[in-house]
Amino acid sequence: MYVSCSCLVCAKEDYPTVGQTLTAIRRLGFRAVDLDCFENWQHVNPSQLAGGGGKLVAEIAHLVAESSLSVSSLNCGLSRPLGDGEAGSFAQYKAEFAALLSLAERTGCPNVTLQAGGPLEHVSLDEQLAVTVDHLRELGAMAGAAGVTVGLEGHANTIIEKPADALALMRRLWPAVGFTYDPSHFVLQGIDLGRTEELLEFAVHVHVRNASPGRMQETMASGTVELSWLIAALREVGYTGAAAIEYFGGFDKDFTETLALRDRLRELGVADG
Repeated sequence: MYVSCSCLVCAKEDYPTVGQTLTAIRRLGFRAVDLDCFENWQHVNPSQLAGGGGKLVAEIAHLVAESSLSVSSLNCGLSRPLGDGEAGSFAQYKAEFAALLSLAERTGCPNVTLQAGGPLEHVSLDEQLAVTVDHLRELGAMAGAAGVTVGLEGHANTIIEKPADALALMRRLWPAVGFTYDPSHFVLQGIDLGRTEELLEFAVHVHVRNASPGRMQETMASGTVELSWLIAALREVGYTGAAAIEYFGGFDKDFTETLALRDRLRELGVADG
């Protein structure tokens, strides 16, 4: 297991470009990075990756190479909902996903993390889940052919925010699609992390930040995420991937909490990337 740092720790208003963000993370002493690829947020728009004829993919890959950072994951929110059953919507989603896979291949990135999204209007939850499963199986096959894992994040305010719902979906999708585990989304909801332990068996990527009930982001002094439990439980299931520190939205502008969390992970035996 090794520590990584998400580009999300660098708020766009302070670090407006991918290059500036990578430079900042490297200067903090990290060796690995999660690239953010969310539509209309932060640094990389998936629709622009897909519509650029490979130019933007090549530019970002060049910046990564110059930074000497390894890429641990692409953390993504595409321009269309994953569970939308309309054919044109999924065609656009697949085009963006294919561009993300190209970026992953160009940067040696092992994982693409996706969001399940919240309930869609005028669609029953059962129908949305069925469409989501069908779409993820197709995306998982695309990723498998590229040698990349797909992780669906257990995110608050989505259709899999509860451990039981996430687990049920993983049992339908594994091994074509795995799970991106972030303890903060469960702690935020007041869910004891012990109730999420079965999900770790499906983990293909991990996000880490401190949190507390009602607060997705919290300082190391005030947070209640049981990091010692998390790292021990990940080792128990044989997880060897990244633990990517992921504060966002300018929460940690001076990187104090990011570095304190990295120090704690190091104390727990997590290696530098």
